[in-house]
Amino acid sequence: MSDRKLSKSEAKRIEARSQIMRAALRLFYVKGYDDTTTRDIVREAGILNGSLYNRFKSKDSILFNIVSDAMTAILDSSEKAFVTEKDLTKSLALPVAVELYIAYSSPNLAGLIYHASQSWEAVDSMVDMYRGWLRSVWPDLFHGHLDGQSFRLVLLAVIGGLGNVCGEYAHGYRGDYRDVLEGFLKSLALMVNMPQFEARKVAAELAEYVEGSDIRVCGYRISELDRLSAERRGRGRPRP
Repeated sequence: MSDRKLSKSEAKRIEARSQIMRAALRLFYVKGYDDTTTRDIVREAGILNGSLYNRFKSKDSILFNIVSDAMTAILDSSEKAFVTEKDLTKSLALPVAVELYIAYSSPNLAGLIYHASQSWEAVDSMVDMYRGWLRSVWPDLFHGHLDGQSFRLVLLAVIGGLGNVCGEYAHGYRGDYRDVLEGFLKSLALMVNMPQFEARKVAAELAEYVEGSDIRVCGYRISELDRLSAERRGRGRPRP
């Protein structure tokens, strides 16, 4: 990562982008994605309409960047640990574990991930992000058969399945995400011909790692988003 100091204009652009995404996330979390408009986001962020469209081409684009930035942050922070551990199975499954944990922890965020997974542009970018993560922890891996179209199809299947599971969590499913993760591990093993391993043990170890991580979405912990949602909903109720 470069240590170059940002110019004032670059820092301002980054801050404006973050401001828009944080405002959008608050609204998506409280009002729901479908009931939030770009005008609502502009008002919540306290910016001009043009400022939003200079940085995001649509509401869908804002949502995808929220999801993508959250995933990228946890993967980036995990890189050192996973490079040291050199466990291919865990490296392959970490993005799956992170997404399932977020969906299990918050039906609201599960719904946002599900919405994002309905966009081909978002899915295509998620595949690139997943492959980028694997290249960072297993740089030699991509000289082999995994750096090809067949592995891309595997990732498309995984990401599509994850999106649908998030949809289930958004609509009331409360099954333990560790059990779901174990199922994904078994499927991954079959799809990429992985050596035999104890799926339940690996799922438990990944869950312990993810639950001990400081997972944030646009700087918010899930508990903070839940509290914000409860406070806003409370203010919106008519007085008795």
